[in-house]
Amino acid sequence: MKNTSEMKITVFGIGGVGGAISAKLLKKYGAQVTLIARGKRKEHFEKEGLTLHGDFLGDFTVPVPHVTDDPSTLPKQDILLICVKNDALDTAMEMVRPLLTEETIVVPIMNGVTAYRRLKDTLPCGVVLPSVIYTVSMATEDFSVVQKGNYTHLFVGPLSPEDEEKARLFHQVMTDADIDCRYSDKVLTEIWNKFILNCAYNVATARFACPTGEIKYDEKRRAEYRTLMEEAYAVGLAEGVSLSDTLLDKLMKRFNATTDDSDSSLSRDFAEHKIGELEVFCGDVIRMAEKHGIDVPMTREYYRALLDIAAGW
Repeated sequence: MKNTSEMKITVFGIGGVGGAISAKLLKKYGAQVTLIARGKRKEHFEKEGLTLHGDFLGDFTVPVPHVTDDPSTLPKQDILLICVKNDALDTAMEMVRPLLTEETIVVPIMNGVTAYRRLKDTLPCGVVLPSVIYTVSMATEDFSVVQKGNYTHLFVGPLSPEDEEKARLFHQVMTDADIDCRYSDKVLTEIWNKFILNCAYNVATARFACPTGEIKYDEKRRAEYRTLMEEAYAVGLAEGVSLSDTLLDKLMKRFNATTDDSDSSLSRDFAEHKIGELEVFCGDVIRMAEKHGIDVPMTREYYRALLDIAAGW
């Protein structure tokens, strides 16, 4: 197995999450790291490097020795991070095929619970490791990345025992780059814990075009928020995921602790007349529920309401 100082690492999707991770990787591994970007973003990285303004991750600019809009020009890679939106995953999968070997570690750092499945089912080779990240990080108009808050941590783990060595190697690569990466042998549980939260948090703030305070202190909206999580939780159990009996209470406590002016990525997308990841936080829940014969009326109601809002654009 290669030494980490020799590994080739590529990041596809240099937005808020991908940009923050890339900055830390570049700071540690330099020319071992390649970014996939295009247009003015690519030109900026080539000329100015990548700038991170991070409350937790630090404030610095790093050069970007290798950036391309054509992955087919690259050599085979040891690690491939995919940090795109879900609706861009099919395109990303097609573009990265030339980078893969049987040993390539492929890690989607994306919202939802289906990306790792799609990668595993579609890519011709490589070892897919599920992951989930907790961060507040955004790409800005000047192509820098702003990370807010006193945390950014990533869970990663193997889908099967034979992938454990690769998962631990990836964990080491990230940890050596001063990224708070946490190995988990129950990574699907970690993914669903966040997903269930987002199935209410993103969906409710987008439907009502409001910050969390207008949900927390409205009895009806607050009850519906809880129901959205309950429906997603039931789907997760049906999918065979191990979920804590106390998870929903913990997630409500977390919701209570958010600042009243907090919003979500989906609410920001809807404010800009973008459909965003509505299918991730509603559509996927409904489709999985149908597969298992589960009724999710509140999720369906919110899904229809959000589609009606989008139709008005």
